Amino acid sequence: MAKTIKGAFLFLGFLLALLTFTMPVTRLGSGFLLGEGRYAFTYHDLVKDASVLQVKFPNEDDIVAEVVFADPASNLAILKLKEMPKVKRLPLSISRNGLSLQGEQVFTLGYPWTNTLQDQHVLIEGAARQASMLIELKMPLDLVHSGSPLFNARQEVVGMVLLEEHAKAAFPVDTPQHFAIPALLLEKALKAGRINITLGESSSKKVFISESRNNIVLIEAR
Repeated sequence: MAKTIKGAFLFLGFLLALLTFTMPVTRLGSGFLLGEGRYAFTYHDLVKDASVLQVKFPNEDDIVAEVVFADPASNLAILKLKEMPKVKRLPLSISRNGLSLQGEQVFTLGYPWTNTLQDQHVLIEGAARQASMLIELKMPLDLVHSGSPLFNARQEVVGMVLLEEHAKAAFPVDTPQHFAIPALLLEKALKAGRINITLGESSSKKVFISESRNNIVLIEAR
């Protein structure tokens, strides 16, 4: 009897180990839609080696996407959605001037987690400074916020958020803080991928946050 129980436990342990090693790992991160909504920026570490990519909108259907441009050296990727999102979106503007070396106020919109009708993207504000290849950030971010757009006071995209560990995956980072990939590298990625997008116009911050929140999406890679 004891041998039978022991054998059953060993077999159960074997099955659990097998499931652990064979089940695909699901990674979650953020991204943001540009232009008419068929393309999304995110970071390469999130989507590399993934067999299935889904772009998730709050209270809306998920949309399957594929990688159409990848730049591991800059930890950048561009996805193309298989279909146009149903939610209303806002064409975002990419900053042509970059950030001041002395720093300026910036913000991002964090994707909501509970996915209820009352869900709102979380406004996260902070300061940023251009330093070498990356933008240094001082703002309270969570791991899932990597891939979010970074906006300046004129509601222009000045970069893409990269948390410390994701920045270190591609850049020679040696300081314990968060960063953003500058808009210049985002524009280079669009040109390299031969992707043309329609750019929007700036508006008041309150209106902008209300109209652009559906541009910030959750990306599930597995």
